[in-house]
Amino acid sequence: MTATFLIIGGGIVGASLAFELARGGQSVTVLEQHAPASGASSKSFAWLNANYPDTPEYFQLRLAALDHYRALAAEHDLTALLRFGGSIWWEDEGEDFDAHVALLAKHQYQSSVIDAKTFAKLEPRVKNPPARALYAPAEAGVALAAMTGWLLNQASKHGATVQTGTAVEALIEVGGRITGVTTALETLHADHVIIAAGVKAGEMLAPLGFELPMNNNAGLILRSAPLPDLVDHVIMSPDVHFRQDPDGVLLMGEIFSGAFEAGRDIAALRASVVARVEARLDTVDPIVIAQTSLGTRPMPLDGMPAIGPVPGFTGLSLAVMHSAATLGPMIGKVLAEELLNETQNPMLQTFRPARFAAQ
Repeated sequence: MTATFLIIGGGIVGASLAFELARGGQSVTVLEQHAPASGASSKSFAWLNANYPDTPEYFQLRLAALDHYRALAAEHDLTALLRFGGSIWWEDEGEDFDAHVALLAKHQYQSSVIDAKTFAKLEPRVKNPPARALYAPAEAGVALAAMTGWLLNQASKHGATVQTGTAVEALIEVGGRITGVTTALETLHADHVIIAAGVKAGEMLAPLGFELPMNNNAGLILRSAPLPDLVDHVIMSPDVHFRQDPDGVLLMGEIFSGAFEAGRDIAALRASVVARVEARLDTVDPIVIAQTSLGTRPMPLDGMPAIGPVPGFTGLSLAVMHSAATLGPMIGKVLAEELLNETQNPMLQTFRPARFAAQ
């Protein structure tokens, strides 16, 4: 039976949900306040990985997400969006490096310690490779905004409506059931509403009396003008991170530092990041910055995703997480299956929004 779904948010999570629900034969409308991928999905370093197994459950979730990307790439031609080169990591050194290697070995993650000679073979343009680095061949980078656009385009081909420039003003609640939303121009009704609004998720739930504590973090990502192929891997050094999309754009940053207080000298930070990359990478051509992105990544307070039904209400689900770049497409599939089949996937058991209601 066909149901109507309203998805609030046109980033990677909302786009993935729209894609899965629409190709499942459902009536889907995506409501995006600005433009697709205009939030964190266009301001992400978009390193697809399971390199930080904070909990066994979170590690398994990220492993499943990497497998899902590969399944999508096998089903569709995504060569213009995905670069499955793997990663080379030495953010930490000494005992901290050893501890991270041991942690990944404990979880049997596909990774190995390489020396400077092996590093140079893998990435000949990276200068002064370290004596030790961690190589994870299954990891990848994704052109996340373009991936979001691709998913929304596919959803539209299956009948979904993508409505931009539409800010949701309130959720409509009748006797504990969410029946739709109001915008500045209209009231929309649905069988089910899904909040995939990233950093806005908490404030959308607050009028219902449900507190979703967030610890959103800000940061800087730089994008170059297209360059010749320079690096195939995601490079995670102690002082800068960089990788290259299939279109030649080099992404650079400190990841999200959370240090963007008022008065921060963005121009100086931008110049510093470029200088660090140039010190580590033989670029031949100079790096020309085409885009400076200041963004905020959505992060529930405990650092874990919040996915599934919002307690106390029927017809309302939530999907907010870090890292949405890695998890988004797989979560779209799993949550869509739960909604369509009225089931609960054990993989999401520890990530339900209900854990915040219990506090």
